[in-house]
Amino acid sequence: MFFNPLATILTGVTKTIDRYHLLKPGDCIGVAVSGGIDSVALLDILANLRERLSITLMVLHLNHGIRGEEAARDERFVQDLSTRYDLPYVGSRADVPAYKKENSLSPQEAAREVRYRFFAEAIQTHALDRVAIGQTADDQAETVLMRFIRGGGTRGLKGIPPVRGAYIRPLIEIWRVELARYAEYQGLSFVQDSSNSDEHYLRNRVRRRLLPALAEYNPSIKEHLVRLAQVLGEDDAYLEGLAQKVAADLVTVQKDGIVISIPALLALPHALQARVLQRAFAQVCPGGALEFSHLQGIRELIREGGGTRWTALPKGYTATRSYEYLTVGAGGAPVSKKERRERETELVIPGRTQLAGMGVEIEATIAHGGTAPHADPHAAYLDYEQVVLPLRCRAFRPGDSFIPLGMHDLKKLQDFFTDLKIPRAERGRIPLVTSGTDICWVAGLRIDERCKVTAGTTQVLRLTMIKRP
Repeated sequence: MFFNPLATILTGVTKTIDRYHLLKPGDCIGVAVSGGIDSVALLDILANLRERLSITLMVLHLNHGIRGEEAARDERFVQDLSTRYDLPYVGSRADVPAYKKENSLSPQEAAREVRYRFFAEAIQTHALDRVAIGQTADDQAETVLMRFIRGGGTRGLKGIPPVRGAYIRPLIEIWRVELARYAEYQGLSFVQDSSNSDEHYLRNRVRRRLLPALAEYNPSIKEHLVRLAQVLGEDDAYLEGLAQKVAADLVTVQKDGIVISIPALLALPHALQARVLQRAFAQVCPGGALEFSHLQGIRELIREGGGTRWTALPKGYTATRSYEYLTVGAGGAPVSKKERRERETELVIPGRTQLAGMGVEIEATIAHGGTAPHADPHAAYLDYEQVVLPLRCRAFRPGDSFIPLGMHDLKKLQDFFTDLKIPRAERGRIPLVTSGTDICWVAGLRIDERCKVTAGTTQVLRLTMIKRP
């Protein structure tokens, strides 16, 4: 029997478009084309479907300013590609390394923010109805596994949505091997991105090492991960609908932030509580999300009762409880010495984090292993793969202990301070960096033995304590 990749792929993509209502007749679609096989195949597929779907196309390409001549080569390739398809071309150049430094972001976060800013400008300038992105079922499986590794909940494990706002993913149900057959059948040319083989990036390690290893236990592991994302996505959509309805009765928008009735919030099941809180945070911090630890902190806060208390949220925001109301917004309320001791600050990695009340900042950078740490009492060198993210910073608490570098057993931090003759008045001002429930660095004094850099270390996390003027 003759197998026709063209007919198979066009039928599959059309079903995805119809199933998720990705576009409608008359839409102008910007196609994000990097020059790689996925985006080139996406462009060719939509070009083959444009008459049937009654859509118009425009090619979008961003040179991130990361890979030098290779990026310039990709840019020229995509320009030529748009000419061959007789399609309008919209291109731009960005300095992602500079943006990363200015905003204390990881390379991936910086590239993503710059890329979506470019897409948003293209939508506005060229009256685009949608931007099509070439993410595949393989990307979906990799994303679900990556989020699981990082401790994501059901919201994260639902994976990449087929449509989010103006952004659509027509290939999200197509496997990469199917696209490769399609590209060969169509005689498509494309460029290779050298960074796709750089195992410094987690996604590449998941793709090249972890998934093949898991496939030895279950050859259908990728299909199961995609199915998990679909099931959780359906459940999440239902719960989001319920959360939207109940939020209307217990949430009000005020000058200081989003105010929530605590008795009404406590009356909800945990799943709806979490979604109401996520929606509130997203309103004050667009694009932001609360992790499990933040949700737990808020729940503990509102169950305690009493007067005014607060807990820290990402990006400098707080949740403040005042009797029967919870306010999610910027800034914090006055706190007692006890509360100040209990406060935790999540570290930005890579980047700088200010530690309120301690007069210092922690700067985090990541480097490849193999470099000898410099003797600097204000810096710590940790094995990045041995720490549990996110790292947090807090002050000394009674009962704290760790395994000082060079030792094998736990030592109470109080005894450690006594041995070093640290005055009691100074102990509460020493930042403690925590990895999960363990202390990994007593800033300026000692790291934990379990996090030390070894000959087998592949990535080194350097933490530097900087005193603010």
